[in-house]
Formats: sequence, C-alpha cells, structure tokens
Amino acid sequence: MNTYVLDTSVVLQWIHQKHELHPKQAQKIFEDLQSGKINILIPNLLTVELLNALLIGKKTSTEEANLAVKEIFESTLTIVEVTLPLLFETSVLMREYSLTSYDAYFLALAQTEGCQLISDDQKAHGKITDGTVLMLEDY
Repeated sequence: MNTYVLDTSVVLQWIHQKHELHPKQAQKIFEDLQSGKINILIPNLLTVELLNALLIGKKTSTEEANLAVKEIFESTLTIVEVTLPLLFETSVLMREYSLTSYDAYFLALAQTEGCQLISDDQKAHGKITDGTVLMLEDY
C-alpha cells in the first residue's frame, strides 16, 4: 500500500472546492484513503495552516473551519508530530529549494518516510524534480 504526505493545498481542496484547480484529484485521494487503498501522513502543523487558509484566505466561518479541522483529526490519516530532526532537515531544504518552513517541512517528512509528497502548490513544490513530489494534477 502506498503512503503519501499531503500538504495543505491538497487537504484544503477536500473541504473547500470552489475556485480550486484540482478538486477531483483531491477527492480521489480522500476516497482512496477512506477505502484503505493508500495511507496518508500529515504533519500536525498542517492543521494550523489549514485554519489560516480557511479563515483568512477563504473567509469561511469559524464554525466551518473548526468542523474541518475536527474532521481531519477524526479521519483515518496519520497526524505526525513535529520533531527536531525533521526541523533540522527542513532548514536544509529551505536553503536548497528556497522554500518556506512549512513547505520544506512537508517535503522533509516525505523524504524521511521514503514516500512522495502530494502538493498542488506549483510555486513551492513544482520546482522539485527528484521524484519526491507528485503534483496533485498527476494523481
């Protein structure tokens, strides 16, 4: 069974599909997770970034944002705690690819776990061509 790390750009499309680029592919990932075809890992910091994207970026209500985060916690995906070794690897990847700490942390988790990161953030992750990143449109 394949394991993937998802970044916030993918999880956001499970919840808020209006005006998103690849909601069908994001929904397929969710269905594959629910049916047990794949495993999904997310760092716990994704939930914080998701709240920001929903409340600030998408202007959703507090209730809707809280419900979305609750659903993430209650889903079958695995939430991984932030660790010092991953933060150290994150700093290396930040410099190597000119990424934000969040974007680099998702990549570091995928590399450490020996799996692919699925992202819909072309600006951040589209430039990584070593096979570690699978862009959402290609899922």
